[in-house]
Amino acid sequence: MLNRVRRRQGRIAIILVAVALFVGGGTGACVSRLLTAGYDDRTLAVHTYSLFNQKTPAVGLNSSWNGDWVFRRDRLELIDQYFRAHRADVVLFQQAMQKAHGEIEWDQAILAAGSFAEFNWRSEPVAEYEDTSETESMVVAASSVAGMKQRQAGESPSLWHVGPDGFLQASAVELGGQMAAVFNLQMPQKIERDPIWFSFIGERVRDWLKIQGICPKRVIIGGYIPADVEARSFAEFMENLGLKDSSEGLCDVAMKCQTANPVNEIFRLSSDGVLASQADRILVPKSAIVYSAGRAHDTSVQAPPYEKAMGFTQLWPSIRSGWEASIRLASCTSGFSL
Repeated sequence: MLNRVRRRQGRIAIILVAVALFVGGGTGACVSRLLTAGYDDRTLAVHTYSLFNQKTPAVGLNSSWNGDWVFRRDRLELIDQYFRAHRADVVLFQQAMQKAHGEIEWDQAILAAGSFAEFNWRSEPVAEYEDTSETESMVVAASSVAGMKQRQAGESPSLWHVGPDGFLQASAVELGGQMAAVFNLQMPQKIERDPIWFSFIGERVRDWLKIQGICPKRVIIGGYIPADVEARSFAEFMENLGLKDSSEGLCDVAMKCQTANPVNEIFRLSSDGVLASQADRILVPKSAIVYSAGRAHDTSVQAPPYEKAMGFTQLWPSIRSGWEASIRLASCTSGFSL
C-alpha cells in the first residue's frame, strides 16, 4: 500500500515539474513548441474599433458634434490612453477622419503621435463631406510584429463598397514568415434588409485570397458586423469561409458581448431607440486558437466642461465599445488549396 502511494506521488511530481517547465521557459519552451506545432510562434493581439465619424444626428445635445474636432480630440485622447495600456498588433479602424487633408485634425496623425508611433498604416478613403471639409477612411494599423505589405503599383482592388454605407478593406501582413489576410469590414446600417451582402463579401474574400496566394487558414475579418448569428445568410458565410466568431462561448450572458449599448451616451443620443447588441466582431478560421476575446474601450470618464455644456455627463471614447482577441493562426503547407 505504501509503495503504491509513493509511486502515485512520484507521478504527480513529474507532472508538476513538466507544468513548471512549460510555464517558466527553458525546457518548457520545447514543450510549448511541440504543443503549438503547425502554428505561428506567437499570439497576435487584434482589435477592431469604430472611431465614429460624428455624422449621425444627435438628439438632445445643445450643439452639433458634426465636424467638432474639440470633441473628437477629447475622445481620441481616451482611445490613445487605452492603447498605451493594452497590447495591439493589428488594429482595424472604421470611420477614421481627416480634416481638409491636413495633419493637425487627422485621426492617424493624432494617434501616431502617441500609442501608434511605431505602427504602419494602410488607409482607404471612402467618403467626402463637403459641409465640414472632412474625409472618412477605413484603416488597418499594424505593429512591427505584423509586417504590413505595402501597396504595389497595379495592385488589384483592395476596397469594395458594401451597400450604400458599407465597405470592405483588404490588406496583408506577414506573421512568422507567412502572409495573413486582414479584412476590415463595415456592414451597411440596414444589414437585416440586405442578407445578400454576406454572399458578396464571401466572394470578394475568396477572390482576393486567390490573387494574393494566401491560405484560407490565415484570414482575419473584423469590424462592424451586427449580424444575427441565427440568420441563414450569416451561417452560410461563416461555413463557406471556414470561420468562427472569436466571441464563441463567451456570450452566455449577452451583456458581456454587447458593444452597442445605451449606457454609452453617444450611442444613446444617436441610436434612436436601438436596443443593445453585439455589433462588433472579430472572425477567425476554425483552425485558429483563440486565447482570449472580449469587449474593449468600454469605460468613460467624467465629461470635461466643454462636453458638459454640450449635454453630456460622461465622455465616452466612441459610439460603441470595440472588440479585441488574442489568437494564434495555423501555418499552411505549400500545397494548400483555395
